[in-house]
Amino acid sequence: MPLKALLLIIFSALLQAALNVPIKGSERKVAFITGATFISLVIYFPLFIWRGAILGEHGYPLGLWSWMGLLVCSVVGAYYYIFIGGAYDRGDLSVVFPVTRGFGPLFILIFAVLLLKEKISYLGLLGIMITITGSYTIYLPSFKFSELLHPLKALRSKAFLFSMGAGACTAAYALINKRNLEVVSPFTLFYLIYIFMTLFLLIFLWIKNRMHETNLEFKHNRTNLFAFGFFNFISSVLVLYALRMSKVSYLGAARNISVLFGVILGCFFLKEGYGKIRFLASLLIFGGIVLLSLS
Repeated sequence: MPLKALLLIIFSALLQAALNVPIKGSERKVAFITGATFISLVIYFPLFIWRGAILGEHGYPLGLWSWMGLLVCSVVGAYYYIFIGGAYDRGDLSVVFPVTRGFGPLFILIFAVLLLKEKISYLGLLGIMITITGSYTIYLPSFKFSELLHPLKALRSKAFLFSMGAGACTAAYALINKRNLEVVSPFTLFYLIYIFMTLFLLIFLWIKNRMHETNLEFKHNRTNLFAFGFFNFISSVLVLYALRMSKVSYLGAARNISVLFGVILGCFFLKEGYGKIRFLASLLIFGGIVLLSLS
């Protein structure tokens, strides 16, 4: 992996982990994300126009399949934030974030086997086993023998199921965007995804009769909204630029160093507890992800 791509990914991973803190702290998580994505669209609109608006990579209008890919990515992105919001309503950042990031590469491998008929190597199987072991370990309250079955209850919880849903969304998002980047520049691609994703999130809030929550977020959480809107867009675009410089497998492994950042932020800054166990579990998840990415 080129050094430039690696540095972009590490910086993006640190941003991504840090930006999950205001999501966790918000009382109206989907409304918070909807407001933040709208702010992103306003902030970066002049740059979007300056870069050629909806023209493709070579200056030609986007084709039908490109628009279809953008719409699908937007729906997947909206569901990712709905799932991650539901998970944070029910679980700690130091648990939800690593599980979500850990199951992303796992689902990519599953999709590749089912849809592309790819074969899993022994290294990939080992990575799956280590990732699952880490995801199980992260729910342990202690290493006492009497507590070894405790995670079985947690794995049936809504927090875990929402985290898995978010992980599946990250996998689908990465696979679709790999094709989208062939015809659309990273900045233009992500801005267009943000437009439709914001619309889908607004429709979700309208269906749930929660549109008023967005106004409450702007009233009580304005600083975090603007910070999230500004930096989350940068973080996501940096990943797309790095994707162009390196192999997807290497990028996936490097990006998931955010798992460690997320646990550190949750355990040591938000004081969520079980720090040693969750940090060890995050190391297992990260190690499993690296093996999956290299298999």
